[in-house]
Amino acid sequence: MRRMSVLIGVCMIAAMVITLYAQQRDIQPIMREVQPTFGSMTKGLGAGTADTVAADATKLQGLFREVAAWMKTQKADKAAGWATDDANLAGEVAKAAKANDMAAAKAAGDKIKASCKACHDVHREQLPDKSFKFKAP
Repeated sequence: MRRMSVLIGVCMIAAMVITLYAQQRDIQPIMREVQPTFGSMTKGLGAGTADTVAADATKLQGLFREVAAWMKTQKADKAAGWATDDANLAGEVAKAAKANDMAAAKAAGDKIKASCKACHDVHREQLPDKSFKFKAP
């Protein structure tokens, strides 16, 4: 019982810290972390390295929560929903990887990839210098 209370407390504090941290960061630095982390997770899924996949998915879960919070500040509700869904999917990837169910982890990872593409198609604009900027709704 005490363990559960401590776990709940830690999760609440972590959620508050992530929320406060997300309010201070712009979308570009967050996305610069998402890309290599997702790539590493995908590589780990291909190689069957469950520990790497679980660690990357856990990191992605936090990053997608930051994205969702940032998108809410931009009134990009659909994008915030995609990011929230991706955070939940990243949690599924981590859980499946920890259970060594790489097929389930890959299926959830594929859903994240599709969701990222959908959001980028709507909210990402490539600039002449090949960098990107957020395109408001």
